[in-house]
Amino acid sequence: MSFEHRLYAAHQELASKGVKEINYNPPLCQLLRKFGWQLKPPHYERFMVNLIAMGLPVGIIWGLLMWFFGREYEVSLEYALRQASVFTLCFGLLMAILFWVRRRQLKLTPWEQLPGSTPRTQKRWQLRQPTTSHALPIDKPGSQP
Repeated sequence: MSFEHRLYAAHQELASKGVKEINYNPPLCQLLRKFGWQLKPPHYERFMVNLIAMGLPVGIIWGLLMWFFGREYEVSLEYALRQASVFTLCFGLLMAILFWVRRRQLKLTPWEQLPGSTPRTQKRWQLRQPTTSHALPIDKPGSQP
């Protein structure tokens, strides 16, 4: 349960800093979480994980499309694989750098330091704000000199 609580806290922190939900909770991550994968939001993930996770699917799709539509222009499988590898590396590197820079700009709390409490507990903490009353105490009737 600790992962779900940290994920909730991470989503709350990203939303409070103005990040759109589609950026911190992409549809592919939502789908993989439903299948039981424990994926952190990309802003909290390590650089190399973002490089591979963002670059590999796009590179595979790019390579397949290039090979499929380039067959009539005699694009060989080796050429398509080489170009897809370069595209995978470049796109993955670009996305990993963007998430790394954005994490620094937003000054996000590290994943390990996010609270592992429940959403219910966090709401209770938000309701319990310290009350400071600077009003003078009310005197009881008849206690005036």
